[in-house]
Amino acid sequence: MKKIARTIASVMLLLGLGFFLFALNHPEGAFPWSNTISYTIYMLYIAVMILLFITSFKGKDQ
Repeated sequence: MKKIARTIASVMLLLGLGFFLFALNHPEGAFPWSNTISYTIYMLYIAVMILLFITSFKGKDQ
């Protein structure tokens, strides 16, 4: 289970970095909703990713 969580978190990190680099190079792209919704989605994504990393390195392996 730890390995799966670590793999998912790593893929999420790579996808997040890819999205960030794409967004830096394409400022004309935008979402059709307010920034508040975008920031909420970003924070949830980061929170889930961090939670997966923490759980993959903590505790006993079952």
